[in-house]
Amino acid sequence: MTFVLPNSLLARFMPQENRFYVLLGGIARNVCVGADAFGRLRDATTPEEFLRISEQLRDIEHVNDQMANEFYTALDQTFVTPIDREDLHDLCSALDTITDLMEECTGLIVNYRLPELTPPMRELIRVAKAASYEVETIIKLVKESSGKFAELQVHLARLHALENEGDTVFRLALGDLFLTQTDAIELIRQKDIIEALEGTVDATDEVGKLVRSLAMKHA
Repeated sequence: MTFVLPNSLLARFMPQENRFYVLLGGIARNVCVGADAFGRLRDATTPEEFLRISEQLRDIEHVNDQMANEFYTALDQTFVTPIDREDLHDLCSALDTITDLMEECTGLIVNYRLPELTPPMRELIRVAKAASYEVETIIKLVKESSGKFAELQVHLARLHALENEGDTVFRLALGDLFLTQTDAIELIRQKDIIEALEGTVDATDEVGKLVRSLAMKHA
């Protein structure tokens, strides 16, 4: 007697390669949408503008959460995945974290009633936006890492260079802050925001580390 699996069950045992890469690509694209809104902080000059951008990022972050949940559901429902499911889960989580941290940064700026951004804050936002676009390109290349390994390495190097740039801006800003700021409340306010912005840059580099590991596994 021949036993035939129902189509719905059979689908769970079939590799869903394209589906996962399409979903990851969509999340990475939404990260860039968030980065565009995040980047507008550099030109914002009033609390009202900060609030408007914060609200925009909250909406974008909610969309990202929905997309991530769709990805996790697909992962749970698929028996055979194109790469290790733990790697897929970690990659999706790392992408989602970038938007989460951008939204948290803008919320902090609003809640701390920051009147204006300092030059180092603007620089960290610039770096985070540029790094987010590198992340999107890297995710596009993940599927083709075996055929485009050299190109992938170029973008991974660019992403890491941006993270190093962000670290430099952060260290110098923190040093200057403790050297020049005499108001304890203002020092804490600026320190917290600078640290949050630097954390956003670090989150982009975490995606790079995961992809670099994947590329070495599947090269």
